[in-house]
Amino acid sequence: MNQLKPNAYDQVLTAVFLKYWREDVAEVLFTKDDLIDEAARIGLRIKNLADVLYTYRSRRALPSELTSRGNWVIASRGAGKYAFVTVPGESIVQIPSHLKVYPIPYAVPEIVASNLAKDEQGLLTIVRYNRLLDVFSGLACFHLQSHVRTQVKGHGQVEVDDLYVGVDKDGQGFVLPVEAKDAGESLGVDKAVGLTLYARAKFPNLICRPIAVVREKPLQICCVEFEPTSDLSAVAVVEIRRYALVQESEKSH
Repeated sequence: MNQLKPNAYDQVLTAVFLKYWREDVAEVLFTKDDLIDEAARIGLRIKNLADVLYTYRSRRALPSELTSRGNWVIASRGAGKYAFVTVPGESIVQIPSHLKVYPIPYAVPEIVASNLAKDEQGLLTIVRYNRLLDVFSGLACFHLQSHVRTQVKGHGQVEVDDLYVGVDKDGQGFVLPVEAKDAGESLGVDKAVGLTLYARAKFPNLICRPIAVVREKPLQICCVEFEPTSDLSAVAVVEIRRYALVQESEKSH
């Protein structure tokens, strides 16, 4: 359990950023040791350093001292190495509220649905049973692996929540690395880079299509496809679609 005050992570991250930031720089390098040192300097003890970075990649906006100086994201730069990097657009993917909702028949078996965890793994189970990636991508998709955590040379650790391979009507093969976000979590553009680097390193003969699935409501899910890129400044969203999983009881009303 995190014993820090709500704003303690802000203090640590701001201290590290300001230690190295200079006018007109597009990248501010720092290390895991910098986080430890700055926390100690301001009298804080952080037990879980990984949670500091995860917090700003998924749960909380970066401190105002950073955002007032540009659109920054936290990127990996090797084992224990990171960087604050400026991006030309928003650092967080904004899903438009006016998106059309496409109904999809709810296909999770009752025994699975009644025991489904209300977390990221539960979300991925719903995506799999309802074949949302097939519908969204237009491919025949096949689940390959869950929870991939590995090192990519020159980048550092990459985590892929789910992994699919797919084939189109012409027989072309694809790899679909998936990032999952539950309700209330943020989807950072840096995720597109990590997914792409992993897929290109491990599956060089397959075309990469990085995908994010974002749960907005228990049975409402958005699928986001990124343009595959290893350059943070070139991250672009190809398509976003919103799906509502409709149960039989709802159809009759």
